[in-house]
Amino acid sequence: MVNKKNILLPLVITAIIYSCGTKDKKATTVTQKPEVKIDSTLLTDSSWGLITKNTDFAGLQAIYGASNVKDERVCGPECMDSNDVTIIYPEKNKQITVHWKDSAYHKTIVYMEAWFPESPYHTAAGIKIGSPFKNLLQLNGQKITFSGFGWDYGGLINSYNNGTLEKSAIIFQLGQTEDAGTELSGDIELNTNMPEVKKYMDKILVSQISLSLNREEY
Repeated sequence: MVNKKNILLPLVITAIIYSCGTKDKKATTVTQKPEVKIDSTLLTDSSWGLITKNTDFAGLQAIYGASNVKDERVCGPECMDSNDVTIIYPEKNKQITVHWKDSAYHKTIVYMEAWFPESPYHTAAGIKIGSPFKNLLQLNGQKITFSGFGWDYGGLINSYNNGTLEKSAIIFQLGQTEDAGTELSGDIELNTNMPEVKKYMDKILVSQISLSLNREEY
């Protein structure tokens, strides 16, 4: 007669060994997280694509390639002085101008700006160069105060009047379409509650977008 114990014992041992091996394989299985891609054209209060407040000149070259990052001396407002800046993608629609802290040139970015008409840079709310001023006003939720057009400081936003954009590090400058006329031009202060501004609201747009990455240095 066949001893059942002699048959079952090897089977039990085999099952235990298999079970332990399976557990070990499960324990060593690593789940890889999908790679998160950063939108290089997105502006937030703390970043411009891959650029952050800690990015230096070498960091810009690593992000965009050394051949796309150039130093240049540009004329300041009303050409009263000149500024040493770094240009990313010079003379292209995706050009970015980087302004440095003078005492830490190439080390500390103070602010960045773009103004080419076909510039791809945008905020999470979809505001970009060419966006209608009324979109910015709607996003802010309060009236917007800005300077008149037609001079070096024209179209600068002076106040969001405690709207949602008041504390944002993203800075917008306004412009007009070519057929807007001169009623809103000159060194004057305007706001979106004024009848003359409402009259030309559809002819006002975002003409420049900037980001202050180290506002304490600005």
